[in-house]
Amino acid sequence: MKKYIYALDLALNSSGICVFSNDGYFVEKLTIDTKKEKNIPMKLKKIGDIFLNLKEKYPPEVIIIEQGFTRYNKSTQAIFRVHGVINYLFYDCKQIYYPATTIKKAVGGKGNMSKKDLQKILNLEYPQIEFD
Repeated sequence: MKKYIYALDLALNSSGICVFSNDGYFVEKLTIDTKKEKNIPMKLKKIGDIFLNLKEKYPPEVIIIEQGFTRYNKSTQAIFRVHGVINYLFYDCKQIYYPATTIKKAVGGKGNMSKKDLQKILNLEYPQIEFD
């Protein structure tokens, strides 16, 4: 069975996902928009349902997750609930956490580069990806 690699930028309102084949080819990207959901449990359910469908469509081998950071305690706690859902749903997959600065440095050469600059570099390697 073919296996895939997921790259995740998890959030409560808008999670970003890129799926790659395990030999590094881009497969799909999607955003889970939960801004219209009325409360956190409904947001978590929508996120979980979409990931369950994705897991069935693209069985993952590895999940790469942007490591959370603490900025504002209340929002940080809410985001970590999303991480809990993902950790649970993908208990049977290798899960690797990386700090955002490490990802930026590996992809773009500088750990403090802007999202816009990172986007430009990614589009050079993967021109078929359209960012929202």
